[in-house]
Amino acid sequence: MPRVTIGVPVYNAARYLPVALDALRAQDHTDFEIVISDNASTDETWEICQRYAVADPRIRLWRNEQNLGGHANFAKVVELASGELFKWAAYDDICRPGFVSACVAALDAAGPRAVLAYPKTLLIDEDGEVIGPYADKLDLRDARAWKRLSGLANNISLCHAHFGVFRIDVLRRTGLIRPFLSSDYTLMAEVAALGEIHEVPEQLFLRRVHGASTRQAGNSAASATSWFAPNGSANPARSPRTNMLRQTVRVLRGHPGGLANSAAFLGTWFARRGRVRLGALRRRLTGKPMPALTENGA
Repeated sequence: MPRVTIGVPVYNAARYLPVALDALRAQDHTDFEIVISDNASTDETWEICQRYAVADPRIRLWRNEQNLGGHANFAKVVELASGELFKWAAYDDICRPGFVSACVAALDAAGPRAVLAYPKTLLIDEDGEVIGPYADKLDLRDARAWKRLSGLANNISLCHAHFGVFRIDVLRRTGLIRPFLSSDYTLMAEVAALGEIHEVPEQLFLRRVHGASTRQAGNSAASATSWFAPNGSANPARSPRTNMLRQTVRVLRGHPGGLANSAAFLGTWFARRGRVRLGALRRRLTGKPMPALTENGA
């Protein structure tokens, strides 16, 4: 059995998939498999997958007969995984060669208390040009779950940590990516409740920012919801963020220490929202610009 499974859920991914797969195949940690699940793509994605599977025996393929929605495809690659460690990989992002080895080393060094390790992030544009570094700030090593959840609520924004390397037995104790907007926040809260999250200091993850990104599947709540339910059976929540918070509290209450953990998460979340609103008011009054997305002001 490979030590690490890299799960690649794809749908109409032809533009960037070869670059992403080439980067995964070039990982310097060689004890891994790549499991690709195609969600009934209508472009050349499946043909690309077949070519790569012929060229590399570490690649296993699965194809859904119909598009089950993005959340179901993310779950499918976890279901098919055989490694003790697991990493999701998006079709449009790039992992530098040391990504997997650095995360595995971090988990091995920390022992069972660490359940997820992820590297620092660089944002790139649709052509692969670097936009700048992004500070995820989700290095959550406190032994107390409520402290980890408070740290998560205080810092989570663009969510990249869930593209790190998990202990798969812990990941399978969660609800994975759920069928509602911002459910990656809920997953990260559930993971933080179950163990420590370690950030690797090297910038090994290149997250691509482009207009066709399926991570949020568009700018409106309706278009994003279609990523979860492509048959139109689901309606976007009137307040997606409120729904995410309600779902997160419900999930946290299902784990030990649920009341204290959910209180820590919510308390920090609303304190942070208050600071954000106060900052926005000050910027309007002073005419100062919004803070930059990246650490270097790009």
